[in-house]
Amino acid sequence: MHIWGINIYSGGLPCSTTIKRKVKPMLGFKSFDGGNVVGLIFPVYYFGIPEIVRRFIEKINLEKSSYVFAVATYGKGLPGGGLSQTKKMLKAKGKELSAGFYVKTVDNFVIWTWDVTPEKKHKSLHEKAEIKAKKIADIESKKSIKYDRSLMEYIGPVIFNYRGFLKKVKSGDKKFYSTKDCVSCALCEKVCQVKNIKMSQGKPEWLSKTCQRCLACYHLCPQNAVHFGEVKRSRYKNPYINIKELTNGN
Repeated sequence: MHIWGINIYSGGLPCSTTIKRKVKPMLGFKSFDGGNVVGLIFPVYYFGIPEIVRRFIEKINLEKSSYVFAVATYGKGLPGGGLSQTKKMLKAKGKELSAGFYVKTVDNFVIWTWDVTPEKKHKSLHEKAEIKAKKIADIESKKSIKYDRSLMEYIGPVIFNYRGFLKKVKSGDKKFYSTKDCVSCALCEKVCQVKNIKMSQGKPEWLSKTCQRCLACYHLCPQNAVHFGEVKRSRYKNPYINIKELTNGN
């Protein structure tokens, strides 16, 4: 069996990784052993699939896969069109999406108009995600056909200009900067999953090449020295994920 957890962290909040960690042992996964079940677990960005996840789906070989499921995590509001887009991309590869699920998590995409989900709601969201993960594991173990629906499945990506996001996201880092509070720890460089940050003379430099606007650099800076434009909102780190998990390989 295979379960692919796409390591794109919405605002340094690896809820997708949290869900992957919960679902994987429930299904008895021990290693990527060449089986026929594939799970795609990723966050929803701009009411759609993150750009890097699209590239991943385009490249993966699913010839031996007979059951493909997807889990899309999302924050405030409704989940958008992540599953319908995944279904369409898989169909283009000659595969069907056997099952798809939306899991609501803490929202910390603070560069729009809202702040991080209020802390008093975090525990409840984590508990509900745990319950949903168990349901997902049960459905997948039985190879059942099941799809979560969203009222914003098709209109959401249009309203939030998802196409525009795809075109500009890689160079969407121009408003990031560090303040005098930066202590040159280079954690921002290490947690950047797409290697879009490099340290230059002790300060982070955003390269405008592969940015996904995940905001990991913003939320995980221990000195709160990383900023995005005039944004002055809260920061959040998923309490169930260790920083070392985010820096492996970087």
